[in-house]
Amino acid sequence: MIELIAMLTHNDKTVDNAREVFAQSVDAPTQHWGFKDTGLSSPELALLARDMKDAGKTVHFESLEEEESRCVAAAQFAIDNGLDFLIGMAFHPSVAKLLAEAGVGYLPTCGGRSGIPRMLHGSIADIVGDANRIRPQADGVALSLYRWTDGDPGLLGKAFIEEVKSPVVVTGSINSTDRMDEIARLSPWGITVGSALFDDVFGVGSFAAGLEWMRNYFDRG
Repeated sequence: MIELIAMLTHNDKTVDNAREVFAQSVDAPTQHWGFKDTGLSSPELALLARDMKDAGKTVHFESLEEEESRCVAAAQFAIDNGLDFLIGMAFHPSVAKLLAEAGVGYLPTCGGRSGIPRMLHGSIADIVGDANRIRPQADGVALSLYRWTDGDPGLLGKAFIEEVKSPVVVTGSINSTDRMDEIARLSPWGITVGSALFDDVFGVGSFAAGLEWMRNYFDRG
């Protein structure tokens, strides 16, 4: 089963009313929830994290940081707030060590990156090679598949899933049934979804209804 990581984010920022949306959506069919280190202050993000942990959810903190000291700070936030995974940031051995000692999962991103939203650059060989360089020191890898600028995402996804040890989380821009069908064929461990639900691209109404619709779509066989 492909895990849905419900991100309370829109256009790579945690939404202002994230706690309200979470409270309204807490019974949606997913165990995995998350937010980014953008959009809200650290104290506000800590309150959101507490809401998710109090509800018994598995919590993913996605950082867009690249520089080592800022990545360490993001890792410390995850540790201090009892979060389960730090995902999407640049890989640093110091962060891997810190998180491993604290028992927090680490799923950094790979390949060349730029801009907001984060775009992915490089050849398939470069991106897969970078992931395999990272993977022995991390718990998994995040892949911005549909933000790749240099080719057919389907080809990258196929090579990546075949050659990189699971778990792989596909992050960003899964906003059509065509892409969902491709994800179903690739079968990564999980995907993040946020903006597509806030934009109601599937025409089902609320954030929670969108999660339920996506879960049913993937489970239809």
